[in-house]
Amino acid sequence: MRCTIAQAWDRISTLAAADAGRLTGYTLLDNHIPPIPAGTLAGPAAQQLHENLYRDADTAVGGDSIAYVVCSDDTPVAWVTYHARVIAPAAELSDYQIAHQMQAIDALSRLSRRALADLARRRDHREQRDPGTKRDIRHDDTSVLVADPDEPTLSWWTSLPADLEHVRIHLAALTGGDGDALVLDACGYGAYGLGSHRLPVPVLCTIDALAAEHDLPAWVIGDWLKAEGAPPSLPSPDTVRAEFTRAYLGLFPHQRAYARIQFQQRGWDDALNAAAIPQRLFDLDRFTADLFCDEVREIRFPHGQIAVFRRTTR
Repeated sequence: MRCTIAQAWDRISTLAAADAGRLTGYTLLDNHIPPIPAGTLAGPAAQQLHENLYRDADTAVGGDSIAYVVCSDDTPVAWVTYHARVIAPAAELSDYQIAHQMQAIDALSRLSRRALADLARRRDHREQRDPGTKRDIRHDDTSVLVADPDEPTLSWWTSLPADLEHVRIHLAALTGGDGDALVLDACGYGAYGLGSHRLPVPVLCTIDALAAEHDLPAWVIGDWLKAEGAPPSLPSPDTVRAEFTRAYLGLFPHQRAYARIQFQQRGWDDALNAAAIPQRLFDLDRFTADLFCDEVREIRFPHGQIAVFRRTTR
């Protein structure tokens, strides 16, 4: 199916097939290997592409095998390997193709974390390695799948220590990297861990810290962040802490329990008593519905208890 150029770059960054006419992206990760034209590739590059497209059934995929190819005007201008290495193959290119090549290198160098996690899982399978145990997104314990940004397909599941400095030391020792680790996946952080947006380690540490301080599972805070639109906005750790402190109202058995407290705090019981109106005539169900539609939101526990937060978005 045809797409726009902008859509094609988005699809390329996720290693999904893309067809924008003169710009195309081909995935070699599926069982069906597409016929990719060699175009004006130099001889060795054309031979490498041919060997990847038409390898024998008993030839195993390796880390240097081609996983995805970007073509401009029917010539491959860039590809990425199973180890997420970006290659610009030698070819005779027009100015138009060179411009696409630069954009392709940028898109393939910024693969979505879902695409990188997929390549990491394939590496684990190829190398018969075990990165650790993955849990459910709403597991009460948290864990993260991390890698060195310079070796993004070599990953480990681990838990984050409470202190951010200890986290950095721990992750550097685990991944062998010099800088901040790349988070490919996360469990126990609720809906915040879903999608392809970045998962900054400092934000995850803040979620863990807030969960410990308020005796909550981290997934409750993650679900609240997602409901408030946090993943697209990529909030800072300080913003997460400040907004949580402002928004969190506590745990309640159910919606009506919170509404009944608000009924009392807002003086409705006093007003009804002063007017000699029976409280049973007050529509508590409608009041509850209005509160949770307009003013607050709930994050529900499996056993029915709810965490209540002030709304900043509808």
